[in-house]
Amino acid sequence: MIKQSISVKDQFGVKHAIQATVDHQLFNMQSHSNIKYITVDGEDIRPSFEMFFQSSLSGKIFKII
Repeated sequence: MIKQSISVKDQFGVKHAIQATVDHQLFNMQSHSNIKYITVDGEDIRPSFEMFFQSSLSGKIFKII
């Protein structure tokens, strides 16, 4: 797995710079569907079917921008 810096927005429109973990075999492909999970404030969050990421700690919903 490879860590990559990306930007996300929460449901309030606030931008966050976070770490995403990507499968190393798919790293060179420029698709957000290759993201295994994002890490926000120490919490690893897996994507939903629509590629939204909902934190169980803060309740915030994140979308990749």
